[in-house]
Amino acid sequence: MKKSGQLIIGLIVAFLAVYYTMRNVSVSELMDSFRHVNYIWLLPAFVMMCLTYVARAIRWRVLLLPVKEVKTFELFSPLMVGFMAGVLPARAGELIRAYLLGKKFELSFASSLATIVVERLFDLILLLFLFSWILVFHGEIFDGNIAWSGISIRDLAFQFGVFSLALVLVLIAFIYLLTFHNERAMSLVHWLVKPFPEKWQYKLIQMVETFSQGLRVFRNVRALVFIAVATVGVWALIILQYYPLYWAYEIQDKSATSLVLLTVMICILITVLPTPAFLGSFNAGVLIALHEIMGETEVATVSFGFVAWGLNFAVIVLGGVYFILHDHISVRKLVDLEEEA
Repeated sequence: MKKSGQLIIGLIVAFLAVYYTMRNVSVSELMDSFRHVNYIWLLPAFVMMCLTYVARAIRWRVLLLPVKEVKTFELFSPLMVGFMAGVLPARAGELIRAYLLGKKFELSFASSLATIVVERLFDLILLLFLFSWILVFHGEIFDGNIAWSGISIRDLAFQFGVFSLALVLVLIAFIYLLTFHNERAMSLVHWLVKPFPEKWQYKLIQMVETFSQGLRVFRNVRALVFIAVATVGVWALIILQYYPLYWAYEIQDKSATSLVLLTVMICILITVLPTPAFLGSFNAGVLIALHEIMGETEVATVSFGFVAWGLNFAVIVLGGVYFILHDHISVRKLVDLEEEA
């Protein structure tokens, strides 16, 4: 009931976000904009979106090397099914990724989850770099008069940057302690879990110990360099996947600044508003970046948002469904896992 309530709330927020993006656009105008799209450009956009998950799988394989050596193709199943589970509330997709990885390769859930935490840490650092690049070299585009639902976009972006930086620093400190000062870190964990019942103390301590096993990659400088390079590749594809859509919609500003801004605003909105499958929050990010900031026409921007979201969703669902059937994954077990989380 609790999870179903979260889903309902998420859907309501998604509906409100979609309403926000379409508040000045009629359905007839939106349908007409779809008829003027150059659909030939959707094919390269779709291919590039697929390649982002190939790059993610390659990077994940390197993250797993200190724990277990696996083939890249074998990681597509937990990766795609986990991303497809993004339609569930509370970011359940990450937990399902860790569960499927552990089940497939006989790894503990905690150590599997640790590799995903490290992956997200690298993603967040790269996103902060992109955000900083915009602020330093193109800070003027964040006009203080531009607002979203009464909230200044400049303030929203700044608060997101501060929160992300704080989270990165906390994660780095936590990972550093567990990796290079494990005894001290575990002593701290023992002290922190003292208020809990003895049964829970044991479980929490055991979870942290197995979690630290998934952080072994931090002892390999060469692997870290590869992961950093792979992260740049992942985000280059994420940014460039929208470029063919710029041609499909004849967006006026096809600069790197526009593409980076679009990517950053989408990331900010789907973080602030984690709606099911990011419907609505993704669209709001597109509208703010391309229409409110870059000055593109509102109808084209709304249409762009729905097509870009639809292509991303199609890649995830097609991949997820294929591997659910290919690996005979029980959907019921995945739902039960999400309810227990």
